Amino acid sequence: MIRRHRPEFAAALILALPGIAQAADEPASGGSPPVVRNQDHAPVAQDEGQDGDLSRLSLEELSQVPVTSVSRRPEALADAAAAIYVISRDDIRRSGATSLPEVLRLAPNLNVQRVNSVDYAITARGFNGFETANKLLVLIDGRSVYSTLSSGVFWDAQDVMLEDVERIEVISGPGGALYGSNAMNGVINIITRSAADTTGGLVTVGAGNEDATFALRHGGTLGETAAWRAWLTGFMRDESFTLSGDDATDPAEGFRGGGRLDWVAGENLLTLQGEAYDNQGTINEDFSGTQTRVAGGNVLSRWIRPLAGGELEVQAYLDWYERDEVDSIESTRTWDLSAQQAFEWGRHQFVVGAGHREIDSKFTAAPDSPFLVPADRTLTLTNLYVQDQIALDHGLTLTIGAKIEDNSFSGQEFLPNVRLAWRRAGGDLLWGAISQASRTPNRIERDLTLPGFLTGADFQSEEVIAYELGYRANPTPRISFSINTFYNVYNELRTVSPDPATFLPLRLTNFGEAEIWGVEAWGNYDVSNAWRVSAGFSSLDKEFDDNVTSRDLSGLVSIGDDPEYQLTLRSQNDLTDTLDLDVRLRAVDKLTSSDTDGYVEADVRLGWRVTDKLELSVTGQNLIEDLRVETGDPLRRRAFGRSLFLALRASY
Repeated sequence: MIRRHRPEFAAALILALPGIAQAADEPASGGSPPVVRNQDHAPVAQDEGQDGDLSRLSLEELSQVPVTSVSRRPEALADAAAAIYVISRDDIRRSGATSLPEVLRLAPNLNVQRVNSVDYAITARGFNGFETANKLLVLIDGRSVYSTLSSGVFWDAQDVMLEDVERIEVISGPGGALYGSNAMNGVINIITRSAADTTGGLVTVGAGNEDATFALRHGGTLGETAAWRAWLTGFMRDESFTLSGDDATDPAEGFRGGGRLDWVAGENLLTLQGEAYDNQGTINEDFSGTQTRVAGGNVLSRWIRPLAGGELEVQAYLDWYERDEVDSIESTRTWDLSAQQAFEWGRHQFVVGAGHREIDSKFTAAPDSPFLVPADRTLTLTNLYVQDQIALDHGLTLTIGAKIEDNSFSGQEFLPNVRLAWRRAGGDLLWGAISQASRTPNRIERDLTLPGFLTGADFQSEEVIAYELGYRANPTPRISFSINTFYNVYNELRTVSPDPATFLPLRLTNFGEAEIWGVEAWGNYDVSNAWRVSAGFSSLDKEFDDNVTSRDLSGLVSIGDDPEYQLTLRSQNDLTDTLDLDVRLRAVDKLTSSDTDGYVEADVRLGWRVTDKLELSVTGQNLIEDLRVETGDPLRRRAFGRSLFLALRASY
């Protein structure tokens, strides 16, 4: 029996610790470091040429930080007419997180469910679950990591050197008009730093009762116009627990390394980067301890230059991936080429782009196992998009955009979007949007075959029409907040249906319908120049057509397993000019489609900057619950307990 405790008084005391330690409301000591520019023109505060302590931007400065995910061109966060949350480089450092999925817990508009030692289910606005989290597009430096096998993201194969992340832009809500048919419920855009911002060396090492990690990076310049960096990371992760508290036999370890070159040639900015990784883990669904290996890599190049009164960007990448398990081997090789031109014409700001992607997919299964027919496929995805942002009178801005895609499974998709924003004279932003988006079929939905029981079917795209309304404000220099509401109508959701005449074989069909609505809100309050308190809240309600279940043997399992609400509280406090105390609380409601309990958890990090180039920290995670379960998946329900992690970070 899992023991669960709810000491709310202890949680409140933990959150109040910074206030006890901050005896007076006085500025943090030390001057502000210089501001440099990265490749997308965003201001980056940093120490002189090194990776030392970062200076926290004021709330007004944060509102002016350029983001690129909403319009695919730089615009101030305060002007972005979307439900966008930005995780900054300083947020990542102060979180004490050791993996990318754990960093994403900082975004209040995401629901993160840990499945086992390395697997996660992450969604925006519903449909969460290891098998159902398939409506969120994730980009790493413009490279899509969306799986054509299952339509989800295999998080055990996706990571970055966290110290090199510039920021993470998280958009909840459809992004199909600019990003395509797989950005159905949101977009996560992970942007790493220019090599010019990472000269010198950096070493981080850490160890605890659950994790051990290291990261090495060194960078330099080539003359006055180019900069480079090379890096290597590794991790070891201990087992999760069974529901009874025993080891779940799913440890994992892996290595990842790569490099990046940024070169300024006249008006041209050229980027070349690549990486390779090799991770080994254990499949523990039946506690057999079966080993699995995930290996791959990618190479990406990008060219940016001013053109025709705007900016032209051309990008190409090659991505390869292989997963080797005891009963199957999956391998993919992806080529992608895209081009985009952004320019202004009077009151109009245009973004026009096109792209082509080709995926060679191969799936080999053991005898008597479900397999794909054909085993090898070449999939293509071609797209063309245009967006016009029109400055109207009285602070109004109208945005009209659409994307046309042609893919191998469902043919052409038309993905329109209309947004209207009103900026008041005081700086507040009120916006609304109507969007149509879709999720295209994957290989499992079209090619999965088990003779006599299951056969590939003519599965089509899932569709949504989304209505959004948002408000963002900075009413005082010390307070900022954003609140967003949404109502989504889904059609053609995945169902499992019997053959009308013979019952078997079963088929994957599109009979599902659902409605989802909710609220997302977050805000910051600077208690003093040295203490910031942040809060986030999201709610989710959903209904689906009960009549569909008569034609769906799965009981419409495709709608996922989501909490009705989650609440986050975060405190970032500079106790002195060398000591940081960071506290995070999160409360997650029980899952609506299973008997998985809700939970309350706390993470605490204490960091000590011994010198400008040396920092020590200790992080305690999951300090309230003895054991907690985050997923309702009956095959993958693993428990997680408290952890302690000691880390050292040194730059030179």
